[in-house]
Amino acid sequence: MSKTQTVHFSVGEDLGLRLMEIAQEHLTERNNPIQALKTITESLGGCSNELAIQILKGDLVLPVDVETQEVICQPRIIGVHDIFPKIDINNFIENRTNKIKKYGGYIIDAFNDFEKKRYVNNNHITINFNYEDIFKFVSGDDDVMLDELRDNYEIDSISNLFETTQKFIEETMKAQSTMDWMMKTFDEYNHDIAMQFRDEIADILYDIRLYLNKAISSDFILKAPADNVQQYIDSAIEIDKILSKGIEPVNILKNYSAGWLAPNGDYYALNGEIANMLHNQIAKALYDINIIPQNKENERNPDAWLEQQGWVKIHENNIHFSGCLNFRLGKKNIDLTNVQIRKIYEYCSLCHNGIIEAGWKMEPMSVTRFRDMAEIDLEKLYKLYFEF
Repeated sequence: MSKTQTVHFSVGEDLGLRLMEIAQEHLTERNNPIQALKTITESLGGCSNELAIQILKGDLVLPVDVETQEVICQPRIIGVHDIFPKIDINNFIENRTNKIKKYGGYIIDAFNDFEKKRYVNNNHITINFNYEDIFKFVSGDDDVMLDELRDNYEIDSISNLFETTQKFIEETMKAQSTMDWMMKTFDEYNHDIAMQFRDEIADILYDIRLYLNKAISSDFILKAPADNVQQYIDSAIEIDKILSKGIEPVNILKNYSAGWLAPNGDYYALNGEIANMLHNQIAKALYDINIIPQNKENERNPDAWLEQQGWVKIHENNIHFSGCLNFRLGKKNIDLTNVQIRKIYEYCSLCHNGIIEAGWKMEPMSVTRFRDMAEIDLEKLYKLYFEF
């Protein structure tokens, strides 16, 4: 019969330091603000999100009293707590933007080289096969020819370019989302400069998407692409067909990948992958048909106009609403409308098993709770799920 033993653990003096480093890594390197805050709140019992945000920023630090085995939360003292990490928000946004512009420029250069080669080769790639392999192909054995295509340097280079571009777009959009979260959550940043950086990122993404769409819509056919690249290509072709005719409202209950729900209940949506930048493309299409007023600011950032006018941003069952945050911009808040509340209730009931993931925290809640809170106490709903 085994004996039960009591094991004692000691809290090291660098515990708080490591905790802050891990939390900041989740935010700045992994683009996951939710996990960044959870790292702190779940490690420090009773720590609120508001307190965790100050720790995450580095305004509050976590020294350890080794004798009492306690983690102490206290304001940063310059010269005393310099060992604890602090996020320089303006510097982070500037550096991340410059990095995105640098690598985005590499991708654009690669597409330009690709276009030059296509022009020189009259839009063709020539590959030689022996007769034996051709006879096998004709009789149904296509493995050898397909292997030859996959191993061809030119085709492999193009396939890698498409895959690298897709990953770049996905990671850039995650980084952009993180920067947006930081701008809404932290207050030590220059808003005008931050918005300038946001516009520069949007320009890079827009240019790269143009190159991708041009390549996809041409006569060139990519052989044997990776599955995720093929999904992107298929979605891009379908999206172009839809947007070329002018975007129109759709039935929210058809469960599109992403969309914007207007205050009057109209729903504009598309199917596709993250790299297809669905919300951005929808917003741009709404600008093109004059639903978004046409001016220089809205042309550069149509998403912001939609958010400030009370449109609901939907991705699967993740529901975002920013009309309640207008006060941070010195503007009047806009409430969810009754038709928006009803449409969200019906959509998540039918298409997502009655579960909503609300706001930036993606907090799970039942559609019944959402509807009841929206009808009884909108301010509480905003505070718990949508405000920063």
